[in-house]
Amino acid sequence: MAERRIPLFDLKLSPAAIREVNSVLISGWLTTGARVQAFERELAAVTGVRYVSAVSSATAGLFLTLEALGCGPGTEVITTPFTFVATAEAILRNGALPIFADIDPVTLNIDPDEVERKITDRTACVLVVDIGGYPCEYRRLREICDARKIPLVADASHSLGARYLRKTTAQQVDAAVYSFQATKNVTTAEGGAVISRHRILTDRVKLCSLHAMTRTAYQRRQEKHWQYDIVDLGYKGNLSDVHAAIGLGQLQGFAANQKKRQAIADRYRHGLAGIGDWVRSAKPVRGRIPAWHLYIVRLRLSRMGIDRDDVIRLMAESGVECGVHYRPLFDMSFYQTLGLSRQFFPNAAYAGDRVISLPMYPELRLRDVDYVCDRLRSIVMQYSR
Repeated sequence: MAERRIPLFDLKLSPAAIREVNSVLISGWLTTGARVQAFERELAAVTGVRYVSAVSSATAGLFLTLEALGCGPGTEVITTPFTFVATAEAILRNGALPIFADIDPVTLNIDPDEVERKITDRTACVLVVDIGGYPCEYRRLREICDARKIPLVADASHSLGARYLRKTTAQQVDAAVYSFQATKNVTTAEGGAVISRHRILTDRVKLCSLHAMTRTAYQRRQEKHWQYDIVDLGYKGNLSDVHAAIGLGQLQGFAANQKKRQAIADRYRHGLAGIGDWVRSAKPVRGRIPAWHLYIVRLRLSRMGIDRDDVIRLMAESGVECGVHYRPLFDMSFYQTLGLSRQFFPNAAYAGDRVISLPMYPELRLRDVDYVCDRLRSIVMQYSR
């Protein structure tokens, strides 16, 4: 077994985050309050969109956003099968029906032409995903949705820091839902945010994320008035000040960390260039700046004598941890009960059997990136055919 160990992900909390958390712990106010409000203001500045509602997770944010848009029983939401399960869970939990559209084989994002083909008079929303932080084709998606007056929502869990035609994901859509789970480019340990240019939408999310109370505990303390009302059927999805404090500290190093992620992605691209017949990664496209939450490559198994699991095992034996993002939803037991079949999504099925995520995090050293590339190159060449 190799002595070198390179994990798929490694989290280092910044000193600023630790100071922010200590400050909250000393204050005695731990739940939703001033630090959440400050975190929301910082997210508005980072994304260039004014209205922000911090929530307990991106899953909660997706659920609440779709609820606010009226995506309930009898409606359909078009989305991608090549995503984490939370995307579809939010649709089903609202009582809507997920309608899956196949993906672009290069970007792994939803194919706009497939979206257009799947629209019906029951379509209440189009919910897209920036896989690995690589921006979707928002110009075309916007044209399709605007022409039919259908809301366009982004599961932007991977894409804080991404740009499409110089705009953030939140600036492209009616609502973007970001994740700050432990592995994300900015973390709050667990958390998320709904960001929109539509104030009525984020106000609805904010209200329902805390039981549809007209005044929160923090507001009641500030105003020295105990009274509140419950004005709708709410939900428990608020972010705490403790979590927001972590995010505020991590945001202070966000720009620098994004530059490191870009440098790592560039190093991977150059390091893997010589084995492009066996291993393919996303190429730079004019007008798109990925967030590089993940670095995903696709294996050309037809040129190799081993399968994807063998490659992951051999990389692990060399001390390199790899992952898979994602196993398509139509391959999951529960979603097969909906009558889904991989034959209807050939691009997602093909990618789902071949994708591998390589280590990606700001503290990853460039010489370790070189080692990952060398080991992958060695395995590919040894088993090529």
